[in-house]
Amino acid sequence: MSTNNVVTIEHLLTLIGQQVVFQQQQCEIIELLDGREFVLQVLKDDTSIQATQYGEGHRDVPVTYVLPIFDGEGDLHAELVAAGLDRLLTQ
Repeated sequence: MSTNNVVTIEHLLTLIGQQVVFQQQQCEIIELLDGREFVLQVLKDDTSIQATQYGEGHRDVPVTYVLPIFDGEGDLHAELVAAGLDRLLTQ
């Protein structure tokens, strides 16, 4: 299903703030990168240690995932479909 020509940047931006399940974790879409990728943030108390430029860990930050929207063919990426975002894009 080629949806690259149907989905607009404005439509993608409206999905920011939506909650989805990705890799069995409740996440929220927090950002759209270049109209090609969503940034998902895990909503639970899971954190990871953020390293400095020297590799030293100094603070806990929420776990995030970068999820591509389209594959190389212009179709919805399989990871996006697995997260259920395809239903949000086709509404």
